[in-house]
Amino acid sequence: VRFGLVGGITICLSLLNYTGLEIVGKASLVVCVIAMSPFVLMTILGAPHVVPSRWLQMPETTSQDEDGSNNNFNLFDDDFQTSPGPLPLLQFAGILWRPFMNNMFWNLNSFDNAASFAGETTDVKKTYPRGIFIGLIMTVVFYVVPLMVAVGATDYTQSEWVDGHLGAVAVDIGGPWLGAWTIFAAGISNLALFEAELSADAFQLMGMAERGYLPKIFQKRSRYGTPTTGIIVGTLVIILFGCADFGQLLELLNANYAVSLLMEYAAFIKLRLLHKELERPYRIPLQDWAAVLIAVPPCLATIAIILISNWYVYIFTCAAIIFGIFLFKVGEIAKRKGWFVYEIKARGYAMPPMDDSRETTFDLSSSAEGNCEGEWENGEENRIS
Repeated sequence: VRFGLVGGITICLSLLNYTGLEIVGKASLVVCVIAMSPFVLMTILGAPHVVPSRWLQMPETTSQDEDGSNNNFNLFDDDFQTSPGPLPLLQFAGILWRPFMNNMFWNLNSFDNAASFAGETTDVKKTYPRGIFIGLIMTVVFYVVPLMVAVGATDYTQSEWVDGHLGAVAVDIGGPWLGAWTIFAAGISNLALFEAELSADAFQLMGMAERGYLPKIFQKRSRYGTPTTGIIVGTLVIILFGCADFGQLLELLNANYAVSLLMEYAAFIKLRLLHKELERPYRIPLQDWAAVLIAVPPCLATIAIILISNWYVYIFTCAAIIFGIFLFKVGEIAKRKGWFVYEIKARGYAMPPMDDSRETTFDLSSSAEGNCEGEWENGEENRIS
């Protein structure tokens, strides 16, 4: 039953995504207003009742088992996220750092997904950095301020802060109507996140195809301009993992995303130092050494996410890397054997030249006609960075 429900909802949301990026974008703006409003009201209504001393209370460090003995880990009842790994489960100041860091990482990541839409904007050099900056400020403010009010205006114990507890806090501060609004806002914000993530992944697959890394079929656009094949593949993957335990998915996907982030940071440093001549939609206004230096803290934090993981995560991540290498090699063979058509579209911003061995494997088709229904003729709209 759950699989059918998850699959049905996923397909419906994917169909909405198929109808166009503009619809998804406008819907996301509406959802943003609806989702943020209860937290703004909770902050305004709860601010007069804040007791600052509650912010300084130390977390509970122990709880008692049934036999009366103290147990440091009962406050976080999740066998997967507390299972053993190469490093001991670190607890400091009453905090279990593995689940804490994984939850923080999950809630604050995916800023890089915005790059998938860079080619769909009319003025990427201005719009992209402005959007990232505003998004960063809003994320920090709407996480920190409501949480400070929620903690300072209520006297709940640490063990009572469980999934969905902000709804109970909203009831205490503003009444049942605010609690219901908060729960509703959380639900629709998850729908918006789903749509944004699916769009980003689909456009990323299309961009890879336009660079010659995936078969040409991934370049196919619907009559609405959306990446048809990418949306279908993304939908199937989501349905496949849809019935897995969220806590397990969180840590498993975090580790794999951390690996991809390290590759992105490495690519950033290499492009900055070795390919200065490439045209860029945006260049960080710092000296090269400073630009490299600012990548060090996130790299260290990302490595920490991997190091503190349990053995299941290590096995899953290694399997994912091996599977990725396998697919890459299969793709190379497919190019040489002509199993699929590959086409590089020389549009948008330049990319570093590839070595001869890589170039000879591409099957370039200069006579290929339109690659989708309703191919966009406007070159400005059809840019892919």
